[in-house]
Formats: sequence, C-alpha cells, structure tokens
Amino acid sequence: MIRRRRLAVAGASALLLALSACGGSVGGGDSAEGGDEQGPVKIGMLAPITGPAAPEGIALQRGFDLAIEHINDAGGVFGQPVEVVFIDDQADPATATQAAQRLVQQEDVDYIFGTITDDTTIAAANVAEQAGVPMSQAIATALDFCSPHFWPFGETPTQLLTDLVPRMVEEFGPNVALVGNDYVFPRTYHEVSRQLIEEAGGTVVAEEYAPLGTSDWQPVINRLGSAAPDWILSAVVGGDAVSFVQQADQFGLLENRGLTGVSVDQQFYPALGALLDGRNQVVRYSDQLPGDVNEQFVADYRAAYGTEDPIPGVAGNAYDGMRFIAEAFEQAGSTDADAVSAEIAELEFEGLGGEMTFDPDNHVALAPMYLTRIDGGAYAIEEELGVISDDQVKDCG
Repeated sequence: MIRRRRLAVAGASALLLALSACGGSVGGGDSAEGGDEQGPVKIGMLAPITGPAAPEGIALQRGFDLAIEHINDAGGVFGQPVEVVFIDDQADPATATQAAQRLVQQEDVDYIFGTITDDTTIAAANVAEQAGVPMSQAIATALDFCSPHFWPFGETPTQLLTDLVPRMVEEFGPNVALVGNDYVFPRTYHEVSRQLIEEAGGTVVAEEYAPLGTSDWQPVINRLGSAAPDWILSAVVGGDAVSFVQQADQFGLLENRGLTGVSVDQQFYPALGALLDGRNQVVRYSDQLPGDVNEQFVADYRAAYGTEDPIPGVAGNAYDGMRFIAEAFEQAGSTDADAVSAEIAELEFEGLGGEMTFDPDNHVALAPMYLTRIDGGAYAIEEELGVISDDQVKDCG
C-alpha cells in the first residue's frame, strides 16, 4: 500500500573516461524492436569525486559503475555495450554547467546521470533540459526542478522523515535542534522536518546552518547546546558530516541525546563508527535487505571495491537507477528522449529493496522505505515502512 503524504516544499532555484564492454541485449534477451538500427547508448555521468561532497560522489560512482558492468555483462542495450563518459564536477555549479555542456554538445550523450548537491544538479539539469536530453540523479533530494525528462531516483525529505521524526520525538523528547549545511537541500529538508516536528507535538529549539567546507563547528555546537535539545536532526553532508559529529561528541553535545538525519548515513560510518551505533535511520537501501538480488549486489560490490564497510544508500540508488534507465531504453527501442521518458513514467522495476516506479505527474521515485538501527556497521532492518509517496504539486509532463 502506498502511504500518501503531502508537505509544503520551498522552491530552489576534470576527469574524463569512457567505459565499455561486449554483449547482447540487456537481461540477455533479444534486441528491442528497432535495436538493430540503434548505435550504442551513451551515458554522461557527473559526480564530485573530489571536493566537499566526495564521500557521496565516490559512492554514487561506484554504484553506477557496477550497474554498467552488470548491464554490459548481460548484453548491453540494443545488443551493444553501454558507453560512459565521466566528469568530476567537484560539487561546483560552474564546473557542472560546463561539464553538462560538454556532454551534450561534444560527447552527444543520450542521457545524463548525476550529480550530488542540489545546486550542481540544477545547473546540469538546466543544460540537459535545453538540449532535450533526459537526466537523473540518485541521492536524497529537495529539488523543485521539474521537466518532462528529469527523473530523480533520490529520496525526498518527506519520504525520509515522515516516520522518523515522530519516532524520535516519542523516544527522546519534544525539543529538537536542526543543523545543516547552507544550501538548498538542508534548508528544504528542515522545512519539512519542522512541519513534522510540530505535528508530533515537538518544538524546534534551535536551527543552525554553516557553509559547505566548514571545519570548525564549535560555535554552531555551542549554540545548539545552549538550546538544550532532546535530540538533533542533522542535514550536514559530505566531509562536513564527519567533522560535525566528531566535534559534537568532543564538546559534549551528543551526551544523552539522540542524533539522526543524513549525517548518520552509511558512507559516514567508517569515519564515525561507534558514534553512530544504536541510532536509527530511515533508508530506501541497506546492504542488510534480504533477497537474492541484493545479496548478489552486495557480494559484487564488496569484491569490486574491497570493502566490508556499510554500502551507502546512494550507491544502491545509482545501481537501481541505471538498471531502470537501461530497461527503459530497451522498452522504448530507441534513444529518443520522448520515447525513453514515456517508458520511465510507466515502468515497474524490481529494485534491490522492492518494486520501484515513478509518480508520472511529479516524477517522485516510489519504492519501499525501511527503518534501520545501526549496530556495528550494520544498518539492520527494524521495520518495512512501505511506499511513502510525496504528493508535491508539480506537473512535469
């Protein structure tokens, strides 16, 4: 059952390489109708593997690359290997704009995948829209951007927070401190969280933001501590999340207080370890999800990247997203943007955590969400929350 939820959301306004492999059609079947007339599908991929959002960018690239490898091992698309052009946008909007322009004007890509921060995503998406090239991203997003060919696979704040906030109020208390980086996503994330906190009978006692790249969080931590919150909801991202949580612990902010939000996501566990154990997080993807598809993905991911660390949600989203897109190309039998987007709008796809679809009107990705408890690096599933829709009023058609 899809649980519907509508919350107000505010508006928002390098390295280059090609990857290819051999094979037949995706999933090992015959070429799509018209596939013999198609050249290889070419994907432009943007991710900040350097700069302040590198932890998320590297995870995005890893999930994406593994999806491409699996797609091509299964035969590619239209009986040909998918080609990839990758550019590091460094989490910089100007770099993302130039990169997207290169992808559509010089590389003639059929699709753009990426990136991480909302401002770089908007910059690239505007270029893609003007060029009539479809685009997707794969990380939690609060974008107000909408177009017929933009399909975000990331979770919205509503999907992440609807169940998490009332549980935290019940467990830790009504007084909540909000903290985040100073750009679109954290502010919109906290607009949604504020509504949910008030609905749950809680009160926001402090709200603080700092620029990406902040290294000294002590002034922010002191102001948060002075407000005496029962728990902290953090939208601090990238390397800043590690600095904030470590310093919050150092200066006593976390003592006998709850902590959750995107700062406790899987990509930060290797650096934060025990500081995250025992805490709850709502996710779409965990490497602890049951099922053969996820078990194979986990085994292949660990073998490919030599890690036993928790697999980040953005890696899972990127893996599912690129496979979803490859299937849409096959179903369309064409690289035509209108045909591909029409298939994306209707496609029902079995992802790592369950069936994934899109709301055809507002282009919100719909898939099961899960409540997890962090224990020794395992984001263990405590409860399946079902599909939480986000009824944002947007006509993207």
